This record gives sequence, structure tokens and C-alpha cells, in this order.
Amino acid sequence: MAIYRVPDKCNRCMRCVDDCISGVWQIENEEPVPAAPERCNRCSHCVAVCPTGAIVHEQLDLNQVRPIDKKRLDPNACRETIMTRRSVRRYLKKPVRQAAIQNIIDLARYSPTASNSQHVEYIVATDPAKLSAVAEEVFAIARKIYDWSKTSPGKMVFGGLKLYPAMAQLYEKYIAPMDDYIAQMDAGRDLILHNAPVLMLIHAPARSFFGAANSNIAAANIMNYAHSLGLGTCMIGFVTLASRFSKKLTQTIELPEGRKIHASLVLGHPRYDYTHTVSRKKPDVHWLIKD
Repeated sequence: MAIYRVPDKCNRCMRCVDDCISGVWQIENEEPVPAAPERCNRCSHCVAVCPTGAIVHEQLDLNQVRPIDKKRLDPNACRETIMTRRSVRRYLKKPVRQAAIQNIIDLARYSPTASNSQHVEYIVATDPAKLSAVAEEVFAIARKIYDWSKTSPGKMVFGGLKLYPAMAQLYEKYIAPMDDYIAQMDAGRDLILHNAPVLMLIHAPARSFFGAANSNIAAANIMNYAHSLGLGTCMIGFVTLASRFSKKLTQTIELPEGRKIHASLVLGHPRYDYTHTVSRKKPDVHWLIKD
């Protein structure tokens, strides 16, 4: 792996040494040198932190490296984006341009990943037939659970589960009103994907320790950036959950072998424009500070 320093550009500030968590850059004879290039995970920190552009790393695409325009870092704009993003469940019957989706994913690749694994990948479905199949398969699982809940064994099991407040809440929200949900689905309302024109599935290696965290960081960035572009999103946890148990679903979404869905979200043009922020409970914070 070719990593080197251009001496004529280097001001010997040693930022590359101080900021390299892998110990690639070290001080030798009062000079910063890439003494252990085999440790490099291509995080780009040395290139990004160097104030003079003295570092060359042939495993990185230096065409992507540019000076940071700090004038464009607006905390108020960031705050407004986060505070005003909504989970959209009503969409216009209007497709999202593929170029716009690609633009969103292109930005999401800058999301941090543990040890710079960059192993997050995407499945994007825009085919109406495929979207309908996914919604129907996920809802079919819910219907099976509902039908079983009405059998003698099901009544016994759910009766016991409802003794636990969290399970009782889930039952009252998702199982008890199922007749109404079935009627809505039969009438054409998609309660799973909300008739959105795009389904985005974010996946990582099944055996990755940090695949879930990496995927959901990317999902959060996708949702906020999409909102800034005037698009709506909604996380669809039921698709993620169903993908754990339904081989039929993983075949429908063409999930590659050895991969695991960690985040599912829909994307589209919102039917309604939200004009106000919302109420949220105060955060419960336990501070560990010095007296």
C-alpha cells in the first residue's frame, strides 16, 4: 500500500501522527513517516487533517478530496432539518427520479462505519409489482399471527404475554385492531409501505458486529438529506423484522447470500406539507460529572 509524504509540502505539524488511531504514521528523526502502512484501514484521516496537502495515499481516490467550506456548515439549518423531518405515510403518485435516489445514496456513503469497513450496501425497489409483493408478504405474516391469536393455544399464549405491559401495548396496537387493518388493506391502502414509490433496504454482512449500527447511521443521514431535498421518508421496521424470518421475503427483495437487512425505509414525494414542528418529551439524561 503506497502511502507517502511530500517533504516540500510538509510543515511537520505532526497532525497525521497524532490523529492516526491505527499507528500508521509515526515520528522518526523528527519527521512524520508512514512506518506501518499495513495497519491502514483507509479512513482518510491523515489526508483530511493535513493542512498543506502533503500526504499521498494511492489507495484513496484523491479526486474526491477537496477543501472544506466551513461557511456552509450552518448549525441552524441542520437543527431545522432534524426538527422538521417527519415520518411520511402519505405520498403523491409521483415517481422519484433515479438520479435523485442515486444522489442520496452517494451522500450516504460518507456516513461513518466501524473501523471504516464501508460494508453498507443498498437494495432499491421502484417496481410497483415488487413493492406490492413486499407489502403483501409482510402483511400476510401479521395476518397469520392474528389468525393464530384466535385459536385456543394462541389465546393462552397471548393471554400470558399481555401480563407484561410492553407486550400488552403491542397487542392493543397491532393485533387487536387487525380486522380494521385488513379492511383498509383490502380497500387499497398499503399499511406496510404506505403506497410509496421507493423502498430502500440497507444491509451489511450478516456476521458483522457493527452492521446494524453502520446501516442505521446511513439511514438517518438518508432521511435527513432526503427531507432537505423536499422528499419524505419513513422507516419500515416491519420489513426489517420480517426479513429475519421469511425466506420468501428475502427472495423477493433479492437479498444477497450472507447479508442482513438492518434498516428499511420508503421514499417519495409527500402528499402533505408539514407546516409546524412537533412535541417531544424531554430527554432523560443521567450526567456523570465531577462535583
